Amino acid sequence: MRIPKQRSTWMRTGQFISEKRSSMRQFFLCVAAAFFHLIASAQSNALRGFAEAGIPEQQMHESAVQQIISPVEAEQTLYMLTREPHHAGSPGGRRVAEYVDQRLREAGFDAKLVEYHVLLPYPRSVSVTMLDPLEKEIRVAEETEFHPEALIPFNAYSPSGDVTGEVVYANYALAEDFQNLEERGIDVSGKIVIARYGRVYRGLKVLETTRAGAIGIILYSDPADDGYMAGDVYPKGPMRPWDGVQRGSIRFSERYPGDPLTPGVAAKKNAKRIPIEEDPDMPRIPCVPLSYGAAQDILRTLEGPSVPRPWQGGLPFTYHFGPGPTKVRIRLDMDFQVRPIWNNIAMLKGTEDPDQWVILGGHRDGWVFGAQDPNGGTTVLLEAARAIGRQAKAGWKPRRTIVIAQWDAEEYGLIGSTEWGEDLRDELRKKAVVYMNFDATISGQTFGASATPSLDAFLKSITADVQDPQKEIPVLAAWWRNQNKEHAASLEDIIPETAAINVGRMGGGSDHVVFQNHLGIPAMGFGFGGPGGIYHSYYDNFDWMKRFGDPGFQYHAAAARLAALAAMRMANADILPFSLAPYADEILKQLEHLEKRYKDKWPSTLSLATIREKAMRWKETAEKVDATIARPGRLGNAKEVNFLLQQLERNFAAEPGLPGREWYKHRIVVATGYDSVGLPGIHEAAGDGDWETVRSEVRILESILDSVIKTTVRIHELL
Repeated sequence: MRIPKQRSTWMRTGQFISEKRSSMRQFFLCVAAAFFHLIASAQSNALRGFAEAGIPEQQMHESAVQQIISPVEAEQTLYMLTREPHHAGSPGGRRVAEYVDQRLREAGFDAKLVEYHVLLPYPRSVSVTMLDPLEKEIRVAEETEFHPEALIPFNAYSPSGDVTGEVVYANYALAEDFQNLEERGIDVSGKIVIARYGRVYRGLKVLETTRAGAIGIILYSDPADDGYMAGDVYPKGPMRPWDGVQRGSIRFSERYPGDPLTPGVAAKKNAKRIPIEEDPDMPRIPCVPLSYGAAQDILRTLEGPSVPRPWQGGLPFTYHFGPGPTKVRIRLDMDFQVRPIWNNIAMLKGTEDPDQWVILGGHRDGWVFGAQDPNGGTTVLLEAARAIGRQAKAGWKPRRTIVIAQWDAEEYGLIGSTEWGEDLRDELRKKAVVYMNFDATISGQTFGASATPSLDAFLKSITADVQDPQKEIPVLAAWWRNQNKEHAASLEDIIPETAAINVGRMGGGSDHVVFQNHLGIPAMGFGFGGPGGIYHSYYDNFDWMKRFGDPGFQYHAAAARLAALAAMRMANADILPFSLAPYADEILKQLEHLEKRYKDKWPSTLSLATIREKAMRWKETAEKVDATIARPGRLGNAKEVNFLLQQLERNFAAEPGLPGREWYKHRIVVATGYDSVGLPGIHEAAGDGDWETVRSEVRILESILDSVIKTTVRIHELL
């Protein structure tokens, strides 16, 4: 669809045309809108990947499932999930795992708990003491009555330590922030850094602080980012209160996620483990999180030059760099132990292709109560499973096996999902069709999604058939409106499935990583977001969700309808509803990005032209395949086509893995911190100026494209 671009042109030229021509423009816009409404209706009736004969029955079952899903049930489920703290490896974590297991069994799934034994540190004691210019004990925990099973705020995998030093303020503790300090002649060697959360994964802040020579780091949430400068604070509003502390893992996970002591293999009870000092991603300096209410006592007393405006946070005084005269002492006593964790794995077995798995998962463990992160996602999955299970008892049968997973220890570093992925590596490469991730799925009313490129069209198709509960238009239309606010007023809600919507790419920080980045399984995730400041704090609780995140639980129900629809369509499509052309587009886009970024450094003898030519050739055939999948005809070769589609993605997770971090294998999109990087093998080597590795990665990508072109041509012949 090109309406957004056209209307933008009309808007730019509108001031120069007559009133008569303006009226004609509105007339043609209305005609165009009506035309696209007809297209949208036709596309909705033609389910992607389904032969026409099977669509009425599929839609009948989908409609029934949508009616079963209930906001009331979702509210009750979230309440049950968040009654007590349930951090990984804890008694509360085990009880919540057993509750989820019971719910999945009641839904008709074959459910079990799968146990692994992983390194999980708990805090024995955490303290921060200001020694100069005055002596004061800084409060570490939230100022509320603590549940007896809740852990005090800490950063997981921080080493124990007792360090004392002058304090330097380092903004967000990014590499460029430390470069800025160095250019100003401010030395952080032997100092303690205080820096605010945000912008990047917290573990990368600790890494950059360590590289700069500091002996410790204090991380705090600044009110300019998610506190009172962004809105009313909890309990009056959704933003972070003065005493709200963000917990979180700080292990870097750049080389591999999961259990630190069992890289690349499942953390069974008797698994061979490496010594902790051999883990290259383990933090080396102590790190403590504080609220902004506590951090202000340190920041207020810093002297030295005042910071530039972009470094100024939201506390009511001028920020200074330091160092000194403020001096603090950090004391940490951490209990590092190998502890059991429990994944929920439940299956509704397929009737025709049971060895093709459609996997829906999300993590279950929270830092405390975890109403938003993660158990909004847990609630969505349990409600979707309840509805699917009831409809299965009423006669609907999945062609493929639907797997519902709830992971433990995600917060520590994607551990539960990674260990299961490594445990079943060969089986998953053979059987997994797709992985759909549900993590912190609900915190407001604004829809967003990200996916492996082959799932872009599928995401748009399911969002076209579920209503946004407040806006009373399809989620697809609300999604488009949010991305195209300047066009939405004239186009109203008439948005076809082919609308120009930006689907994000899967970064790091959640449980899809092992599936996409390590195993080459297409992945997607979506949710409804909104403003909030209770992330990873004691205040991420049921009350916050009921009052601010989703009053009425209508968006939990909407997300559950989307999840159920996605599972049912992926499980029963005659032809797997993938789209290959967006993959080729992603490669071409990333090539353009590389050439712009490194144009002054790129060797003249190193060409990307062959990759571009192969990507364009792949796109040409892929578009024909995508059009046929949208409306499949003869299906005599469906099994072979589906096998080829399923395995095509595996080509991108090529051996050997990425240079320097071989666990990560995907050559098109891969995680780096919370973000994603395109063409990572080429991109990362070019950033280091390692042109020989770039040449090697270019050859690998050329070989991958040869393989996927050959497979796509074969699929086209069969279709």
